[in-house]
Amino acid sequence: MPAALALVLAVFGGIGLAVQGRLNSELGVQLQDRIGAALISFGTGFIAVLVFATVLPSARARLGRMPSLFRQRRYPPWYLLAGLIGAFYVFTQTVAVGPIGLSLFTIAVVTGQLASGLVVDRLGLGSGKKIPVNGVRIAGAALALAAAVTAALPHFGNSLNTGLLVLLMLLPLAAGLMQSVQQGMLGQIATVHGSPVISTLFNFGAGTLALLAVWTVQAAISGQAGLLTPQWWLYTGGPLGTLVLGAATLSVANTGVLLTSLGMIGGQLVGSLVLDILWPTAGSLVGAATVAGIVLTSLALVIASRPWRGKGWARR
Repeated sequence: MPAALALVLAVFGGIGLAVQGRLNSELGVQLQDRIGAALISFGTGFIAVLVFATVLPSARARLGRMPSLFRQRRYPPWYLLAGLIGAFYVFTQTVAVGPIGLSLFTIAVVTGQLASGLVVDRLGLGSGKKIPVNGVRIAGAALALAAAVTAALPHFGNSLNTGLLVLLMLLPLAAGLMQSVQQGMLGQIATVHGSPVISTLFNFGAGTLALLAVWTVQAAISGQAGLLTPQWWLYTGGPLGTLVLGAATLSVANTGVLLTSLGMIGGQLVGSLVLDILWPTAGSLVGAATVAGIVLTSLALVIASRPWRGKGWARR
């Protein structure tokens, strides 16, 4: 896949993440059950990708070849636990988006992604080849981090307690740190199996099992197990997540984790801005600093993309 197309996929994946975050947050509010909302999101996503994998002939054929590939050990077995990271990310959406707003949630995730993306690429975790850390890539990441800080500053002046704000930001920050690792693991699984459908299936399967175990214990302790709401559209976050993950996995395999993260950052920030305006939560705060952050992030994406053009791509 051409690098430019892979970057476009990453941007649309970021927009999808913003929409998914708002859906999952609202579902958690309606159910009054954050873990249950995360379970629904992952469970419906798992069902959607399982149906797709069994209906699509090429994906079904690759499912049949999985046992032989497992025996070859072309990637560490613990990569199959990447879904636990995705489950944690979805859980943070249900907990933090409402109180701090989607834009600030995205900023915290972005900060984590930028901190870990360079390291993951340097280790060759995503594409199977080590991508050197050069000055241009560091400059792009640093500029995107500055954009995140710029957009975050006004939020420290609102009515939310500063300590609670920082605490709520730590959850998506941790999710962002681990997300780059997850993208790299799933990118390598997709490369080995020849399809992002397989890696997406593994991701949602592991995450669903983990969330189901936690939710079962919670339901047994609390005696409450209701997971239904008449607002049916809130259940679309899981299937949307499968599309987002597939786009990210394809992008990682062709551009590396850092550029995928930057593309998704741009999509997330734009999507978050639009949603905070059209569908705000209690913590939503949109101003000039948010717009400035989006502009700076877009510039960071252009800068970090430069080494992949022309002959530079072949040398990498």
